[in-house]
Formats: sequence, C-alpha cells, structure tokens
Amino acid sequence: MNDYRLQFPDEASWWAAADAQGWVAYEYYPQESVAMGEEQAPPVVKNKWLDTNGRDFSVIGTIYKPTGNLLQQGEMQVPEMAAVPGFHVNVRLHHDVLPEALAANRIMPANPVRSFAGGWFEGA
Repeated sequence: MNDYRLQFPDEASWWAAADAQGWVAYEYYPQESVAMGEEQAPPVVKNKWLDTNGRDFSVIGTIYKPTGNLLQQGEMQVPEMAAVPGFHVNVRLHHDVLPEALAANRIMPANPVRSFAGGWFEGA
C-alpha cells in the first residue's frame, strides 16, 4: 500500500491527470441509432467518477490555513483563513507506485491537513 499527497493547479488539471491514468469511469447518455453509413455523433458524458479498483482517493480541493490574524465576529475573535494555492488530492494505491506522469504533482507537507484513516503509508 502506497499513499501520496498530490497538488494540481486546479480541479480541471486533477481530472485530466486522473483520466490520463485510467482512474476515471464514465457513464454516457444513450445515443440515437443512425442509418448504416451515417456518422455517429460523439457520446455525451452523463456522469463521471473516480474508479476505486485498487486505489482510494481523498479529494480535498482547496486547503485553508490561518494567516495569523484574528477577525472580530460579534463578541468573538476567529482566525482569518487564506487559501493554499492548488487543488489537493490524497491517493492510496493498493498494489502500485505513483505513475511517473504524476511525480511532479507529489508534495510532502510538514503538517498535512488530512490523512487516510488507519494511518499513512508513505509511497516510494
């Protein structure tokens, strides 16, 4: 079992990378029949999801961290939060190592905000 923390510029980049690895499954709308010799219209995606066969995903998205400033809300002070750049995803591969194409997206934060239940198994 190998766990990896990944960071992408945005959500679209994550989906493109996951799709390139074959990690995305699709459901398509039914298509109308066409006469023989006519060109079939391209399929239209009805739904997509992450295929968890041999892997688990924890899609975090945007991470927020305190700036060190406090904001007044009524009678309380609350920490001001700022977005950490990027779109974040944790991936657990049950039998594989991280594909080379995703190596540049791997991050190793000193204080991660989320891990998988049962512990973290740092991938090679």
